[in-house]
Amino acid sequence: MILKKPYAFLIKNFRLIHLILTGLIGYLLFRTFNLYNFFSRYVENVYATLGDALPSNYITVFMFLVSIIIIVFSLAMFLLMKKKDKPKNLYIGLSSYYILYFIGLILYFVLFKSMETSQMTIRNAMIIRDLTFIIIFPQAALLILSLIRAVGFDIKRFNFSKDLKELDINEEDNEEFEFVFGVDSYKYFRYLRRRIREFKYYILENKFMFTILMGLTFSILFILTVLNFTVYNKTYNKNQKIHANNLTLEVTNSYLTDVDYKGDLITEGKYFLVVNINFKNESGLSTVLNLPSYVLETKSGKAYPTLSRSSHFVDLGPGYSKEKLENGKTATYILVYEIEKQDIAKKYTMTIIDEVEYKAGTLNSKEKKIALKPLSYLEQEEVGSYKTEELITMYESILGNTSLLATSYSFENKVTYKYEACIRTNCQNVTDVVTADTAKAKKLLVLKGRLNVDNNSSFAKNSKTSMSFFEAFAEIRYDDKIAPVTDATPRSITDQYILQVDEKAATAKHVDLIFTVRNKKYILNLK
Repeated sequence: MILKKPYAFLIKNFRLIHLILTGLIGYLLFRTFNLYNFFSRYVENVYATLGDALPSNYITVFMFLVSIIIIVFSLAMFLLMKKKDKPKNLYIGLSSYYILYFIGLILYFVLFKSMETSQMTIRNAMIIRDLTFIIIFPQAALLILSLIRAVGFDIKRFNFSKDLKELDINEEDNEEFEFVFGVDSYKYFRYLRRRIREFKYYILENKFMFTILMGLTFSILFILTVLNFTVYNKTYNKNQKIHANNLTLEVTNSYLTDVDYKGDLITEGKYFLVVNINFKNESGLSTVLNLPSYVLETKSGKAYPTLSRSSHFVDLGPGYSKEKLENGKTATYILVYEIEKQDIAKKYTMTIIDEVEYKAGTLNSKEKKIALKPLSYLEQEEVGSYKTEELITMYESILGNTSLLATSYSFENKVTYKYEACIRTNCQNVTDVVTADTAKAKKLLVLKGRLNVDNNSSFAKNSKTSMSFFEAFAEIRYDDKIAPVTDATPRSITDQYILQVDEKAATAKHVDLIFTVRNKKYILNLK
């Protein structure tokens, strides 16, 4: 392949190239000054909100692109100056500085990404502010020097404003040289090679510039691809921290169900997506959740959280009821979305509207998307039947490592127990009695054994429910009837559990305790 050396092109367009360089340097100087202003405001105002601390606001694709263009042209001019034995320090400085600047852009980008999930300390912000201020000075100096070259100042020293003869453009600067490209396959592709060669002659008359354009094109595509998936259209996943609406939040799990914690159908034809979220407030002020900002995308359209359904999901976490999130505090809530049958899917996207901008009569919202893959609790399953002295483990359920071992049982009208009562340093043994509500035809079912509720389960962590394990999940089945139970166990008793049940259970031939943990059933056969 026959190409031309680029020196003549560079000499002919010397001023234009420097004028372009001046504009590009000015653009980066302006963007750097924006960075300095941001960190200055951050320090001065002790920023609580990071709504504008987004990589896309301060580190743009065009900044990376401009840095690459400056580096390429600086290196090209350096080669020209070296060949013509002209001063080349400016171009050494330009290329070196903007290589470091390009690396700096990456570091700033990473810094802003970290600020999406955690707040920067004022001390660190002051260091970054001062460093950014220092970065401005070399850019200003390079801008002035590039402008001097562009307008032709100090012409006698650099000798570039004279005609082509004085510029010393000789035949060597524009001569053709042979460049071997590809493998000789003339025998098989003669006609095709001739057409390709003619086309290449047409577009490669100035190969150097074409190479620059190709390099820039691939650089742009690479940067756009990376930023498209990591910044502009990034979708977060479970257990990833996100900064939105002045809060740091983390989706820990999501569930799809149509039944409540007892396994009872909530509403015919309705389904519920429950999202468990950890919130941390580092804004400096107390705040409340803006529920319309948490949008669930479904096949039928957008769905929004409802507050009235949270009581059905006490096993999944505490529902939000307009509580204030105090500064520096962490809280966990569930958001419940009511959906239709046609909206049932394996994957969902929850969009958080982080900020709304009003520009020229239009509304633009900044959004963050979270991919949800909910656990399905749509099908009931009977895990097994157990007898007394057999350990019931519930690790398949939402209760995790919860287990129950019942060693014996009995039906009683009253249970007498003793415990130690202490007032300050004075302790004494006290006897007390639990009696059945015989007026309502009740009997006491006394289970001896051991219940271990997994403290890491959502149910155990739900401070909004006062229900015990038995009230939340247990029912009694005697003969063909199923009835609820009431936990009457005093807090001072640890080795047995007293449940108030229908008195007919005591005389029934078959009695079972059924533990329904959402979609899992565990049956304890008593008799």
